[in-house]
Amino acid sequence: MNRLCIYMTYNKECRIYKYICQALKSIKECCFDLCLVCNYREVECDLEYIHSFTDYVFFRDNRGYDSGAYKDVLCNFIGWSQLSQYDELILVNDSFFCFFYPLQDTFDLMDQMECDFWGMTGQSSGEFSNPVYEFEAHIHSYFLVFKRGVVQSRAFRDFWENYSYPQNFREAIVNYEIGLNQCLKQQGFKGISYIDVYNCTLNKNENPCYSKPLKLIKDYKIPVMKKKCVLIRNPGFKEVLEVLTYLEKENLYPVDWIISYMENQFYIRGMGEKPNNSLEIFYKNHANLYIYGSGVCGKNLAIYFSYKGWNHQGFIVTNPVDTENVISLEDADINENTGIVVSLLNKEIASDIERHIGNRCKHEQLFFISECEAIKLPE
Repeated sequence: MNRLCIYMTYNKECRIYKYICQALKSIKECCFDLCLVCNYREVECDLEYIHSFTDYVFFRDNRGYDSGAYKDVLCNFIGWSQLSQYDELILVNDSFFCFFYPLQDTFDLMDQMECDFWGMTGQSSGEFSNPVYEFEAHIHSYFLVFKRGVVQSRAFRDFWENYSYPQNFREAIVNYEIGLNQCLKQQGFKGISYIDVYNCTLNKNENPCYSKPLKLIKDYKIPVMKKKCVLIRNPGFKEVLEVLTYLEKENLYPVDWIISYMENQFYIRGMGEKPNNSLEIFYKNHANLYIYGSGVCGKNLAIYFSYKGWNHQGFIVTNPVDTENVISLEDADINENTGIVVSLLNKEIASDIERHIGNRCKHEQLFFISECEAIKLPE
């Protein structure tokens, strides 16, 4: 199959990490041409490792996220004339770890399916809030494969030539991921996801990447896992730790790469050299530690502490209910050796909490999850 893959990568360190090298190597085995587009002007190190896998390397400003990179490559760097020479086009970003199983197996399976484009996973219909935006079921855009009929269609070309660079993460989802799905569907093209083959049923607003990662990987043999799965704000974080155990036991992937990403999510600017686990530094600097907040993030932090073999004194909340291991701020035993991890993601609420407990401890005794570079909620 004469395939072209456009792989977009971006990170604030301007590095080509090992998991990216492995992804490129696997993709190249299934493609005729592989284009790497870096959403930064230069790579600090490790670029030499990917030369044997890539046919084109482009550098650009980080404008418009991954879809902005695809637009530039399709419309300006490679062009529609050269694109017409390929049987399939693959658009991929670096938002996932891969491949746990041979990628060729995935292509072989999906080649048998009756469709015009496909992706690894899809999402049920649902809605965004603030402001409310309802969306239809669609295929996720982190790994999309378009067959010749789509690639050569006027609708596909018009979509990209008229596409405006998104200004924020939500625009990228609405205008690119959902927008392209809708555009192709309106033109009569059929799209499916890898998990559709297994008749995976989803609830409203459910994203299976986060809600059932172990099932996807262990039962459906999906060869990828989204990097955001390992973030402490993911409701399915506990299951992700089970995924790591499974991958390591079956020798399917260098789990250390995932663990390193999981650890570095807690980096806060100014607390050690980046990347690092600033939470671990904070933990070691305090004799006893509490977790403020017992919501999803707080409970996941407790799970993470257990995974690390760390101790904590329980959850602190302002107005406790009859919940095990939860105490009020007034009853907490706080002294100069106490550290408090504030698990709230909303910065304004976290600031209110700091003012509320400011008379009990110093600012240096607080660690704000909302300040962690990788965990911050998208704008």
